Amino acid sequence: MRSQVEDGNRGKIVAIDIETGAFEVAKNSLTASDHLLDRYPDAQIWFVRIGHRAVHRIGFAGSTEY
Repeated sequence: MRSQVEDGNRGKIVAIDIETGAFEVAKNSLTASDHLLDRYPDAQIWFVRIGHRAVHRIGFAGSTEY
């Protein structure tokens, strides 16, 4: 699946149905899950951000200089 979604989609969200393996790629998790749920109403969804270790981050990630 990685080769099907990585090219040109860095930073986008992949919503994956863990039961069927079906997936949707979108700019945000809400859109990706809505599209997947349209096709598979009972989907058990796992999210991944393409090219990143986490879907979201918590906290400030900028410079610590004032």
